[in-house]
Amino acid sequence: MEQALTDAIERGDLAPGTMVAEGALAEVFGTSRTPVRAALTALEKARLLERLQGRGYVVAGGIPGGDLPRRVVLTREMIGLPDATETAAPTAASAIARALESSLADALPYGEFRVNEQAAADHFGVSRTVLRELFGRFQDRGLMRKTQQSRWVIGPLTARDISHYFAIREKLEPLALLDAAPGLPSEELAAMWDRIEAAEAAHADLDPEDLAQVEDDLHVTLPSHSSNVPLLRMIRQSQAAIVVNRAFAGTVGTAPFRMAVGEHRIVLEFLRRGAHRAAAEALAEHLRLSAVRTGRRLMAISLFPTPPTPAYLRLIDG
Repeated sequence: MEQALTDAIERGDLAPGTMVAEGALAEVFGTSRTPVRAALTALEKARLLERLQGRGYVVAGGIPGGDLPRRVVLTREMIGLPDATETAAPTAASAIARALESSLADALPYGEFRVNEQAAADHFGVSRTVLRELFGRFQDRGLMRKTQQSRWVIGPLTARDISHYFAIREKLEPLALLDAAPGLPSEELAAMWDRIEAAEAAHADLDPEDLAQVEDDLHVTLPSHSSNVPLLRMIRQSQAAIVVNRAFAGTVGTAPFRMAVGEHRIVLEFLRRGAHRAAAEALAEHLRLSAVRTGRRLMAISLFPTPPTPAYLRLIDG
């Protein structure tokens, strides 16, 4: 990944001043954001990329005189990767899984939806067998469930659900932090710190995607360094309520999340000092406060109309 981006920059396919976003690159490479972040950090150190405060990275040598960054739709061809039709089936399956999960997560705070298996298979151009395997994975994570009539449904996510999920997270995520912190690479912690500083500096201009990255740093990437696989599985099953904050940020904006960003900074500051137990206690306090805020945001979201959903999702009238 790092070499492919380096070559694209040196060829001029990624021109100076071009905006380079983690999420877009993860889609292009068919991977998670963690390896993308590592590659971007390395390219910044090599002075091929420059950090755009609060907004990600741009190719070095651009934005003269304060001009806006050059935004383009990143493609595989632009970076010198083979056409998507030439990629292996697992990569395509991974992309389908991410797109399906995103659509389910976006709908979850707005009520109870039936998921039409055949319509979803037609939408993504895959067999129902492939969809059933994905649905089973999502069921294990608490995103979906099967009714007595063998119908797949999601939601509704209630205030009581959020309270229960956060009660679990408050106990389990600090345990994962204590297990993961000793093995957290220093360069990864430094990248997390850079993102939290950029998020604080952005204030009300913080992009929802950048906020999502900050959330992933503390609640997904950091715990992933734990060797306790059953613990990580239980944490993932309790994180369904994260979608409420994502939906709220996309609808209202990121300004209400300034306090949460500050709490993230405290956790990371303790980690930088090697005070792992203090970091775990700060994380538990952050989750206690987040439980209250997330419950209120769910109530606020209920006042907004249900956003458009794919054809394979149908709102079940209450």
